[in-house]
Amino acid sequence: MKSNNNDTALAKTVDSVMETLPAVWDCIRSNLRSAATKKFGISLEQFHTLRHIRHGCSSVKDLAETRQISRPAISQAVEVLVQKGLVTRTRETEDRRCVKLALTPYARRVLDENFEENCAWMAERMANLDGEQLGIVQKAMEILKTTFLPESGRGSSPGTTPAAAPKAGASR
Repeated sequence: MKSNNNDTALAKTVDSVMETLPAVWDCIRSNLRSAATKKFGISLEQFHTLRHIRHGCSSVKDLAETRQISRPAISQAVEVLVQKGLVTRTRETEDRRCVKLALTPYARRVLDENFEENCAWMAERMANLDGEQLGIVQKAMEILKTTFLPESGRGSSPGTTPAAAPKAGASR
């Protein structure tokens, strides 16, 4: 009987996760998109490209692999970011074929301000939760993280890569 109850609880939990997380993420993405486009004049994709550069993707090849986008498409996206003064390109002295990408100080500010605005927006949305509810949300996030993120060592779903999911504390 216990197995049947656990199976029922598991099915309800899977349904709840599948119903809730995409909707919550869509809401957060919408807020990120709004801040990125309205305040900074960049698309959500450009915002994510900047984040990947910040977190170590220093070449078009790295970006294409991480974002799972063709090199020509990434090259075009990088060119737009260079023209907007958000990314610089520097040729390697040892191998002139290698071009390193880096964020400009303005791009770092854009990412920091967007992150801070989104955190403030999220805090405003969760301000009515009491301490117990906030603790439950935190615990649920910890459980989901260890269950689904590849670097946690517990498992992952097919087709996911470490770059596909944001790392804790690395959202900027």
